[in-house]
Amino acid sequence: MSISSFISSRLSLKEAGSRKLSPAIIVAVSGVAVAFFVMMLSIAIVGGFKSEITKKIMGFDAQVSVIPLQAFYGSGDEPFNYDDEIKNVVNGLVSRFGDNEKLSVFLSVSETGILKTPDDFQGVNFRASGEGHDDSFMRSILRQGNPVSDSVPNGIVISQKISDRLHLSEGDKVDAYFINDGIIRPRRFIISGIYSSGFGDYDEAVVFAPYATVSKLRGMGSDQGDRLEITGLQLDEIQPFAQELQDVLTDAYTAGRIPDTMAVNTVLNTGAAYFNWLALLDTNVVVILILMGCVSGFMLITCVIILILQRVRMVGVLKAIGAADSQIRGIFIRLGARVIFSGLAIGNILSLLFIWIQGKWHFIPLDPESYYLTSVPVEFNIHAWLALNAGIVLLSYSLMLLPTGMISRLSPVKTLRFE
Repeated sequence: MSISSFISSRLSLKEAGSRKLSPAIIVAVSGVAVAFFVMMLSIAIVGGFKSEITKKIMGFDAQVSVIPLQAFYGSGDEPFNYDDEIKNVVNGLVSRFGDNEKLSVFLSVSETGILKTPDDFQGVNFRASGEGHDDSFMRSILRQGNPVSDSVPNGIVISQKISDRLHLSEGDKVDAYFINDGIIRPRRFIISGIYSSGFGDYDEAVVFAPYATVSKLRGMGSDQGDRLEITGLQLDEIQPFAQELQDVLTDAYTAGRIPDTMAVNTVLNTGAAYFNWLALLDTNVVVILILMGCVSGFMLITCVIILILQRVRMVGVLKAIGAADSQIRGIFIRLGARVIFSGLAIGNILSLLFIWIQGKWHFIPLDPESYYLTSVPVEFNIHAWLALNAGIVLLSYSLMLLPTGMISRLSPVKTLRFE
């Protein structure tokens, strides 16, 4: 054991002749604990918010979609034909890309229509997904009834917003009107379920319907649709997958294996406004981390200075008997480390407890009209947690070098006379 470790282990952070910690120590420990608590919560809440919003965006919009090039640019209305050649091209890429068992490949189709009741009406977009679609997102936002099924061809799922506006409930019948080439086609549906995602832009317009029903309205066959959709990718896999898919489709068209040029689009483009907004949240986290780091650092520096002033005569004695400045600085750095780790322990306990309670019981609500969520989301990221703890320790150690530097300028004669 070094001299610095031995002496620091014998020193107490309590006031002389008292069992209580000095006010400076209490303030420093509290400052580190509060700073860590705020930092950890800002990371957990922003991480949870980004994760939940991203899930909703990718629930409504396909992660990757394949569309005929003319339809992509709005110059054609030809259906997407999912023939064997395109299946081979797409499935060939899926089979060699990452964890392909989690990927879903399916056709989707949509049609614009009007829901009408005796008292009101609303324009909506009927959406349908074909065989192979993962309906876990639909089930997660479903509040009443059952999800759409081809076994109930006239059953649709509407949002809570549409339900409230048109005064419709589960089991009610509603008329829908579709207009194509000046021809009005009426259909009657049954409300089989009601969903609520909290995403106002989608909830006000999207109605989920069986694939066979919507494709029949569009005059399409079972192997046709508006587009081919691929889901089940991780966020960082979307762009590489889309780029590689575009390359293989272009090569297949050039080689004459598929009849039409295909365009590949991603949710990163269709939901760009939302993703850009989420990216701005990272700036808020950086600002909070800097501010809290400055606050805790200032308190820690003040605490170390007070510790030195309280033991200035001890510093003089140690210098008089030949102790090196580095050894004396080591004593106060170790005392400061006790303050840091005490604050970190308290901050860790409080922040992890808060994250667990909020994640389990959601006791802090949010206005879904403004935040798209009904409660404050939290997400524990072990890598961020470890990095934050390590970062605070390194920053604190660096900051403690500043006040302990004054030890080299203290004179043994003057410090021994210090009262």
